[in-house]
Amino acid sequence: MYTLLIADDETDERTLIRFLLNEFKNTFHILEAKNGREALLLLTDKHVDVLLSDIQMPFLNGIELVSQVKEKNPDIEVLFFSGYDDFSYVKAALSLKAVNYILKPVDPNEFHKLLTEIVDRLNSRKIEFSKSEKYIEEHFHDIAHNMPIKDSSPTSIDEDTNLLLHDIESSIRMKQAAHLSEQVHTLLDKYTDVPKLSHIYIRHVCTTLLKMLISALPVQTDEDLQNAVKEIYSFRRFSDIIKMIEHYLDLVINIFEQEQNTSNYAIYQVEQYIRLHYHEDITLNSLADLVYLNPNYLSNVFAQVTGCTLNRYIKQIRMEKAQELLLNTNMKVSDISQAVGYPNTSYFCKSFQKMFGATPERFRQRDTSL
Repeated sequence: MYTLLIADDETDERTLIRFLLNEFKNTFHILEAKNGREALLLLTDKHVDVLLSDIQMPFLNGIELVSQVKEKNPDIEVLFFSGYDDFSYVKAALSLKAVNYILKPVDPNEFHKLLTEIVDRLNSRKIEFSKSEKYIEEHFHDIAHNMPIKDSSPTSIDEDTNLLLHDIESSIRMKQAAHLSEQVHTLLDKYTDVPKLSHIYIRHVCTTLLKMLISALPVQTDEDLQNAVKEIYSFRRFSDIIKMIEHYLDLVINIFEQEQNTSNYAIYQVEQYIRLHYHEDITLNSLADLVYLNPNYLSNVFAQVTGCTLNRYIKQIRMEKAQELLLNTNMKVSDISQAVGYPNTSYFCKSFQKMFGATPERFRQRDTSL
């Protein structure tokens, strides 16, 4: 699927073009911009294959828009819409090597013909792209190198990178904006200007990273993820991939920073800390110090937000972990008690029975007998 941008300041015109594009349903992912400035922002942030642009637009007309875009994306296919009185603009459009121009009102048959030609060119280019693997390998880092390329499998990520990705995943889970930014840039720096590695391998690493970042966004769909992954594999240069990942990183960090200004974020941090450190001695004061709040205030806010007291939440997490260990391991009850933060086995057994209506031993036996 190719990405297509409709740039026109008239809503009715954009609606008409969308309607005409129904014939190319599974061919284009469609974006819209209501003026030249908005179109330029989209073209800067995203990889766009086809631009359908009105010539006369506010802030930035179509000719100015394309002249700027062509510098960064010379392969973009452009189709201008123009009125009868725009002939001077049309000549300028042709000088920019625009695909063609079509007069308003748009004739559906002519539109279909021109779009079909554009799709044919894009498909041919994709074939040529696949044939130019050697060229891409040599120019992926923006500099040609005469070094042997390491044949790296795209399904196997090296141990150091795996550790970095694991740390990035943890930073996302704990919503640690500064740490996340540092780790992502460390990972990107690791693959900057490293010609001995296959670009396919690097794309695979970057796709794994991208999925983590997109999963942290509150509003995202499978289609959003698929389109982003396709973009990573469509870029010819690593610098374009870096730019895209940094865009999503900025979105995630912005969300984290907004959440940090609310009480809910403090509660979220406390919950995550308890889930990771349930086996340790956790006190109200230590949790309050973690989020820089007064202990009594933290206790009250936690109960308001979660509907559960801190002590009950800690106990609930510990008992859930005890259940998992009883069902999935052969550990002794005394060892499980220690593992979930109860030094006193007798107290652990009583607490477990009170919550689940059975002793740990009976709970394990009952499950295995089912």
